[in-house]
Amino acid sequence: LVREVPIVLTARTYGHSKLTFDEAARSGRFLLQLAWERCRRPEQFRLRAGVRRVDPALHDPQHWDSYWSSKTDTSGWLYDLVAGIYRRGVIMPYLERFVRRSFPPGATLLHAGCGSGQVDVRLHGRVRITAVDISPAALRLYARHNPVAARIEQADIFRLPFADATFDGAYNLGVMEHFTTDEIARILSELRRVLRPGGKALLLWPRTSAPSVWVLRVAHWFLSRVAGRAAPLHPPEISLLRGRADAQAHLRRGGFDLVNYHYGPGDLFIQAVLVAVPAGKVPPPPLAPDPEQCS
Repeated sequence: LVREVPIVLTARTYGHSKLTFDEAARSGRFLLQLAWERCRRPEQFRLRAGVRRVDPALHDPQHWDSYWSSKTDTSGWLYDLVAGIYRRGVIMPYLERFVRRSFPPGATLLHAGCGSGQVDVRLHGRVRITAVDISPAALRLYARHNPVAARIEQADIFRLPFADATFDGAYNLGVMEHFTTDEIARILSELRRVLRPGGKALLLWPRTSAPSVWVLRVAHWFLSRVAGRAAPLHPPEISLLRGRADAQAHLRRGGFDLVNYHYGPGDLFIQAVLVAVPAGKVPPPPLAPDPEQCS
């Protein structure tokens, strides 16, 4: 959005500026406000990409559209601020590292459950991303953050609108834990269907022992018992990952084999990273080390 900010100039007299102190102070306050807004929500200053398709018939049982819509209460606004800082400062470089390790340059990837897409911003120069989500509000945010995405489309993660063997890889983060065991198997089966031979799935999945889980439990208790806020900050995490064996069991049910499992300090011991290939397929040879990682 571009707009003019009018100021009132006094009649000029010799030796005096036409700009009054009040107008100069107002301009300074406006610049500080812009700087704050850029730190708080930088997406509002970016040109938007187009969302290819929105289907009003799609059902959103977990109410993700409400989650991704603008928050009006203090607790929701504060949560968005902290979550945004974590996504951009911690998760973004963490995801980039594993995408470089898992997929060659130019690979076509599906971000299945893309959310706001803050973590994808720097990936588009390396891979081609098709982003899908059930929430139109999330897709609008994704389009603001990622105006050069290959494709942005509303879709049901259980019934992806793509032909078999469309993508070199699929990934998501903070998605799988919101579904039941049977639903996770259905999601994985659908991801397996759209992968080409040699394709991989990359999943970032929060652990039950993650510090964020305990912080959010305390926050939800405080908000419900003390502040009287009944609605949770996000949909329930009903299938947090218990460890490597749990990851293998989920993947087998969905037709995948686990080829790499990582859990460590890179994202503050919050999410385990799973790299999987369709069951029975020989995993491709590892990629050469990324030059950026060797410097």
